[in-house]
Amino acid sequence: MKKLPIAIVSPHGSLAIPPELTERVALSQEQIFNEADAYIDDIFDFRDRVLHWAAFPYARGIIDVNRPSDVVLQPRDGDGVVKEITSYGAPVFKPGMLPDAALEAELLNKYYHPWHEQMAEIAADERVKLVIDAHSMAAVGPDLYGDPDQRRPRVMVGNLGDKNGRIRSDRGKLAAPTSLANRFADLLGEQLTDIEPLVEAGVETAVNVPFSGGWNLWAHGGKQQPWLMIELSRAMYIGNQTGDSPIVPPDQTRNAALRERIWQAICQLVAVL
Repeated sequence: MKKLPIAIVSPHGSLAIPPELTERVALSQEQIFNEADAYIDDIFDFRDRVLHWAAFPYARGIIDVNRPSDVVLQPRDGDGVVKEITSYGAPVFKPGMLPDAALEAELLNKYYHPWHEQMAEIAADERVKLVIDAHSMAAVGPDLYGDPDQRRPRVMVGNLGDKNGRIRSDRGKLAAPTSLANRFADLLGEQLTDIEPLVEAGVETAVNVPFSGGWNLWAHGGKQQPWLMIELSRAMYIGNQTGDSPIVPPDQTRNAALRERIWQAICQLVAVL
């Protein structure tokens, strides 16, 4: 199979705890699952079909490589690279066991900086015509996010812009052109339209709502090639979640159907690059 000249990156799909933090983490397996983009590495498993495929191997509820390392730029208190609190308000670490500055620096050097070096290498590869930053989102906005209790779109595309894919005054740049972001949202909507969500979802498609893109897009996107973020609602393959919801086993049939529909949308998009 000829590989598409694109890259797929997935920073939030894992459930594993970094070995340095095993004894410190207060979260249950259920809490780690509900913070993760669970099964997204399977749904976006196009590693044999694209030039680059990268998945971060540890749980985003503990280490989040899609956040800035500068605390001033973090979106919410405790929502940095080394997490302090979940999106539902639970403490990540046991009392008195939050990593100190030395351990945090060690974690950044071991996990965060190598990830972004890899992203920079992908961005510098002249063969790569598009990068897709693959994510999923809870069907309903978690307590500490900007859309608590709101039903989210079935699928969303982000380019750092506003709801129309245009430049936001507070950001001043796009990771991909407006037309490309809107086209991708349309293609995904068309491909997924007849796959019924497991629970009620919001609108079929959106651009930059509820998210416009994280640090991957900001640090690396829109330079050598466009970078687009996908957020697939977990209404499509897990259902409703809270911070402590039971782990839902993967539905391999549904995940495979989502994978192939998303792939068709990606192929259609690449054809117009």
